Amino acid sequence: MPVETDLKTAYKLLYEDHEPLKALQQYDVILKHYPDNLVATIYKAAALEKLYFGSTDWHNDQTLVNARELLSHALSLAQKRGDRSKIALVYFRHFIHYFNAKKYQEALVYMNKCKEYGYSDATLPMWQYQLDRKLEKMTKKGKAVEEIQTDPTENTELSTSNATFKQPASDEIASESLPAKNASPNFRTDWYQTNKKVVLSIFTTNLPQNKECVKLRISPENKKDLELSYELPGVGSEFQYSVTLAHEVEPHDIKLSVYTKKMEITLTKVASITWKTLEYMADSDKTVSVAECEDQPSDKNTKMSLSYPTSSKKNIDWSKVDLGDEEDEDSGSADAFFQKLYADADPDMQRAMMKSYIESNGTALNTNWEDVSKKRVETSPPEGTELKHW
Repeated sequence: MPVETDLKTAYKLLYEDHEPLKALQQYDVILKHYPDNLVATIYKAAALEKLYFGSTDWHNDQTLVNARELLSHALSLAQKRGDRSKIALVYFRHFIHYFNAKKYQEALVYMNKCKEYGYSDATLPMWQYQLDRKLEKMTKKGKAVEEIQTDPTENTELSTSNATFKQPASDEIASESLPAKNASPNFRTDWYQTNKKVVLSIFTTNLPQNKECVKLRISPENKKDLELSYELPGVGSEFQYSVTLAHEVEPHDIKLSVYTKKMEITLTKVASITWKTLEYMADSDKTVSVAECEDQPSDKNTKMSLSYPTSSKKNIDWSKVDLGDEEDEDSGSADAFFQKLYADADPDMQRAMMKSYIESNGTALNTNWEDVSKKRVETSPPEGTELKHW
């Protein structure tokens, strides 16, 4: 059987069938007959990393040491070939390895190296952005970020994982007669909150096939670390998103919805407080509880600022937004607000808004199509009023 066929089989086992142990065994067979095969060397290391992060039996330092040694051998093979594109690729895989290990200063060395050798991939700007964020956080925490002046092949420090997006090296796969696979990693996030819930939206063109494909968890230890991951359909790469939340949420009360353009994660707050930000910041603990807001005297000189937390860079103080009063009822300010909300929504949100508004006789507006589609939206008149049937 040609080695190209074996490589395709191993690749499918690793990235499509999610069988890293079987893939590892396949790569061992290939390397037994072709010890200098660059693709098998690189992806045997990837199989070991997946086993380390996904299996308690393989979660030990030796697994990571073996993976690092394979990457070092791959770099030696690429350098002997004198092909700058292959050298750049291996440096990039080293970067992924150390980024996943939370060794961000070492990862910076490899990022610079792969750029120096002309590495080109659609995921590179996203990786650079993620690395810059991690290094910036280190600086804010008072940790020195130094330019490490070492030979990357001699670096041996390893740790644990916190990856955000894993992309197989598609250009190298293609050069070894494996199918080239590309994916756009572009995504953005937004969020809002109620007294008891926090709703996080992730907008991306690379959505999972369904929510059953998604691994989503909140750390039960600190109740703040959120991790989401899933394999990209038909691509062979993995999308991962992680964030340390500003405050604690219930680890076992998580709801995930997958729409046509986004994923929506609904979390339950442990404490009924108003979050200033979604992600943990140095001043995240400086919040105002809902109860404290309710206890404030209704004196017009003690009005509290109303803000809508969002990922948008523009901070809006809703207490200063004029939606019109009774004397100017036809001004259209409120209508304009809801028209903009509808215009900016995705098709599922628009359907949910329209259905809930019509069925509730204008007393409810729901943007969650998964909820609205299941049943009729009942009329919900404001508290203290009664519904009159004409």
